[in-house]
Amino acid sequence: MKHAVSIIRIIIRKRSCFIGILIISTILLLGLLAPIIAEDPYKTNMNERLSPPSLKHPFGTDQLGRDLFSRVLYGARISLLVGIAISIISLTIGCFIGAISGYVGGIVDDIIGRIIDIFLAIPEIVFNIALVGVLCVSLKTTSSVWIVILAIVMTNWVTYARLTRGIVLSLKERDFILSAKVLGAPDWWIIIKHIIPNAIPPIIVLATLNVGNVIMTIASLGFLGLGIQPPTPELGQILNSGKNYFITAPWIMIFPGLAIMLTILGFNLIGDGIRDILEPKLRRVPNE
Repeated sequence: MKHAVSIIRIIIRKRSCFIGILIISTILLLGLLAPIIAEDPYKTNMNERLSPPSLKHPFGTDQLGRDLFSRVLYGARISLLVGIAISIISLTIGCFIGAISGYVGGIVDDIIGRIIDIFLAIPEIVFNIALVGVLCVSLKTTSSVWIVILAIVMTNWVTYARLTRGIVLSLKERDFILSAKVLGAPDWWIIIKHIIPNAIPPIIVLATLNVGNVIMTIASLGFLGLGIQPPTPELGQILNSGKNYFITAPWIMIFPGLAIMLTILGFNLIGDGIRDILEPKLRRVPNE
C-alpha cells in the first residue's frame, strides 16, 4: 500500500506524466459517456448539413448533417480501445519472440533477427497498407476493426521483439543468471523469475509511447480509406470525409485532427514521464 502511494506521489510530482494521464483519462471518460452526453452519431439531418459550431452542435455538423461532437467522441473511443488492444497483443507476441530469440541464441536468433530486419526495412505504413489489401482480398471482405487490428499487429510486434531481444542478450550473461543456471534452475523459471522482471521498465515505456504511434497508424489507414469503414465513426475516416469541405466547413477536419493530436500527446507525455520515473538518472529536477 505504501509503495503504491509513493508511486502515485511521484506521478503527481512529475507534471508531464500527470498531464498526460489527465488528457487520456478525460478523452476516455468522454468516450465512455458518449451515449449519455452526445447524440446518435449515425443520425442524419440534411436540413442541418455543414452547420458551424453552435450550442446545439458544439463541433458543428458534417456533410450529412450528423453531429460532429458525437462522431468525434465515438471515434476517439474506438481509436483508444483499438490502439490499446493492438499494443497489448503486439507486446505479448513481440516480448515472447524476443525473449526466445535472445535467450536461445544460435540459429533461432539468426532466423528471428533476419525476420525482424526485413520488417524494419519496409516503412510500417506501407506494410500496413499492403497487409490490409491482402487480408481484404483473401477474406473477400472490406476492411473492418479486426482486419485493422490484425494488419497492425503483424508489423507492430517487431519493435517489442527487438527491444526484448536486446535486453535478454544483456541479461543472460549476468552473474545472477549464471548462478541460477548452475543451481539447476530450468530455463522457463529463469526467464519468468529473473529476466522478465528486469525487462519490464523499458518495455512499459515503449508500450506507452507506442500506443500513440498505433493510434496515428489507425487514423492514417482511415484517412486513406483502408481503415474502419463508414458509417462507423473513426477519426481518420472523419478527416477524410471532410477534406472536400475544408474551405467551406473546416471544422469537419479541425476537431478530429485536434482529438488525434491530443490523444497522441497524452500518451507521449505519459511515456516520457514513466521513463524519467523508472530511470532516475534522467530526472533533471527531483521534484519536477
